[in-house]
Amino acid sequence: MATEVTEFAEPQETSYILIRVLGKGAFGEAVLYRKTEDNSLVVWKEINLANCGDKERRDSQNEIDILSFLDHANIVSYYNHFIDGDTLFIEMEYANDGTLYEKIYNQTSLFPEKTVIWYLFQMTSALAYIHEYGIIHRDIKTLNIFLTKSGLLKLGDFGISKIMQSQSGMAETLVGTPYYMSPELMQGHKYNQKSDIWALGCVLYEMLTLRRTFEASNALKLARDIVLNQQSDINSMYSQEMQKLVTQLLQKEPANRPVCEEILKNSLFTKQGDLEKKVWELNSVARRARLTACSVSETTVPVVKAQMCEVYVWGGGKITPQKVEFFTKEKSPIQVECGESHFAVVTVEKEVFTWANSQGGSSMVGQLGHGDTAGYKIPKLVEGLSGIPVKQVSCGTDFTICVTDDGKLYGFGSDYYGCVGCDTSEEDDILSPIPINYFTSIPIEEISCGDSHCVALTKAGDVYTWGCGEFGRLGLGSEDDHTTPQKVAIPGKHFIKHVCAGSDGTFLIATNGRLLASGSNENNKLGFNSPTSGLRKRKKKVFDIPCKYMFSTVKPLSRQHIISVSPGTSHSACIDIYGCLYTFGCNKYGQLGLGDYKKRSTLNRVGGVLVSKKVEKVSCGDGFTVAATDDSQLYSWGNGENGKLGAIFKEQGKKTSTKCTSLPRPIFGSLHVVPYLSSHHWNTIIIAEKVLNQKTLKPRVSSPKYNLLNSPKAARVPFETVPEDSAFVEGSQPISPACSEDLPFTSDSSNATSPPNSRPSSGNKDESSIPPWLEAELQDAAFIRIPSKESNLLEIGNLSPVSEKDEKEIYGRTTADKDILIAQLRAKVDKLTEENKLLQETTEKQEELIKSLRLHP
Repeated sequence: MATEVTEFAEPQETSYILIRVLGKGAFGEAVLYRKTEDNSLVVWKEINLANCGDKERRDSQNEIDILSFLDHANIVSYYNHFIDGDTLFIEMEYANDGTLYEKIYNQTSLFPEKTVIWYLFQMTSALAYIHEYGIIHRDIKTLNIFLTKSGLLKLGDFGISKIMQSQSGMAETLVGTPYYMSPELMQGHKYNQKSDIWALGCVLYEMLTLRRTFEASNALKLARDIVLNQQSDINSMYSQEMQKLVTQLLQKEPANRPVCEEILKNSLFTKQGDLEKKVWELNSVARRARLTACSVSETTVPVVKAQMCEVYVWGGGKITPQKVEFFTKEKSPIQVECGESHFAVVTVEKEVFTWANSQGGSSMVGQLGHGDTAGYKIPKLVEGLSGIPVKQVSCGTDFTICVTDDGKLYGFGSDYYGCVGCDTSEEDDILSPIPINYFTSIPIEEISCGDSHCVALTKAGDVYTWGCGEFGRLGLGSEDDHTTPQKVAIPGKHFIKHVCAGSDGTFLIATNGRLLASGSNENNKLGFNSPTSGLRKRKKKVFDIPCKYMFSTVKPLSRQHIISVSPGTSHSACIDIYGCLYTFGCNKYGQLGLGDYKKRSTLNRVGGVLVSKKVEKVSCGDGFTVAATDDSQLYSWGNGENGKLGAIFKEQGKKTSTKCTSLPRPIFGSLHVVPYLSSHHWNTIIIAEKVLNQKTLKPRVSSPKYNLLNSPKAARVPFETVPEDSAFVEGSQPISPACSEDLPFTSDSSNATSPPNSRPSSGNKDESSIPPWLEAELQDAAFIRIPSKESNLLEIGNLSPVSEKDEKEIYGRTTADKDILIAQLRAKVDKLTEENKLLQETTEKQEELIKSLRLHP
């Protein structure tokens, strides 16, 4: 009988690049990382378990349990968690515009009521969601409300949240931040979700007045004011409905405060459907990130890297690479692009910075997108795209196009040929970014700009071109210009994965590695020319193709699987799947890299020093080529005038110019990885990365509780002996008389600890094949009841111990049921053990058979 052997997938490494530390606390810190798979930003909450007490460990576990379950647009998303030694890493969504506290603190004038309504709707929606499942946040404050640059609000920090056994249940522990504590909390009374409503009222009051609801010089006076005094009136500029709502939320008696559902029915939210739609649209990027994180296998191994990431430019008078000091760790670049007279960079924050080439001499017509025609010499943020996450930018001669995370296009600069795609008739220059409305409902995956035309690839795989149509560069079968995008007919059954526009031609790369092109083929820069075959003594001829009006396969490259292509002004270069570099086109300045300056009519592979190397990136400019290899080297060759090559070479032999070199030459003094480079006209810009150190973390395990509570320190105190409400916020310290907002106020209502839960006996361990650690897990396992339609009860993690009498009602199982379940699991383990034993015997027999065959072939 054949035995099937299951092969386990190898762990997959995922790289995380350290960006900066966002904040520190007593037990850890929040650190911003860039995930290299999709260039997304994530926050890792790093908690040092060795320095944590039992309460802090419980809070960390509680935050994981709650965040991993919650899925709402206005709640910080949980992605993953890892444990490395004594450090717990919780991977969460990054809100890139700080906190509501910072927003209010930096506000110089009162918020418009429309803005307050927008924020209030999102906060209330988040609270309604968690209250529906019987969760009390217990620490709602402006510091725990995060903002994105798109205007979304995210509720976070669930470390001291409590899950009620029923919505009518009441909690007793005094937790939270003093300024936002409800009167019942201050008096030590029992509380429920209405305590969060009071905190919501305090946050709303701060937005309306830019000051705290109650302020005092010490904790005792603050408590007295909260219990006895009334808040001051808000400005009369706000509507009566808003003033009335503030009064309702800040009622001293909890029963008089409205619930979240009642707040959302307020007349202030008359257009609730529009608000919900806006939230859904703005959260599309985070929603995709969460789905991606959920689909990642548990075998994923995170690799944390600390690296140096810099931007260098040369050309246009700069003979050697010049570092752009502006792009530090806080503004690390992920993509760069250059036009004839300007540069553009996309940073890790998905922001776009542009500036002009100081040696270019060309006038600005709005290609920088700063609302004017000034030639800024240092990088400047394109404020018109503030709050819009941009994933890619492409530059033409005097215009720029950007692609956002959700596939929308924005353009600015000269619209002479309709390249910006707005079909303007009164004004040709667009000084600030405007949306290209044609693609409102057609998400774009990639954009590429030539000198005077554009080509875009949609997420569905369709190709659109627009702009100047001379020489058939648009691939539409004619030389007509088009001011609006036109869908291109792709020949055959090719599926396109990349697009690339040149000076007067366009390339498409299919998923099968085929290269398609249209436009001017002057000097064979599209690679269409191929030699004819005939009699042996007949001279070899090359059939010249001047241009192509429709996209056609570049047949001389049909045997290569092309993955990257770069067109220059008079020549082009492409890389195949093996890292081999091919060049074709004009060779007047040695830009083909073949060691001479002879005219070449066909396809050529670059040899010399690149023969034994794998080329990963290539870019062609006006008479020169730049290439990066897998051994972290950068090479250039061709015309070196105006600093195009980034170095001065002493070329040997006959040449057309003393500043030209026809062989690849290294130009960087130290080894750097070049993930992105771009050349245009005489300019080149690159990203140079150098890994300083890296560390591989342990993969996530199935039971975070086991990891958090089984360290040497935690083992001294059983989990069941920890008071249920001994919650304390990370980084907390004793409250000073000034009552700092950053410090939570914690006081247990009772010093008595909960007694350990009674567990059924596991029996004789010698009679069972269950490992000790698994048996311990089964004994300590909590049962989660699925809530019925009539009840919104949610049980996550360990709750307070319950009596045997109530066990059936709450958990749906009794102790006897647990014994049966454990017996069933034990039987399954025994069965697996027998199967493994059988598999081992079969393997031994196979080895003996192989050995005998080797001895007696």
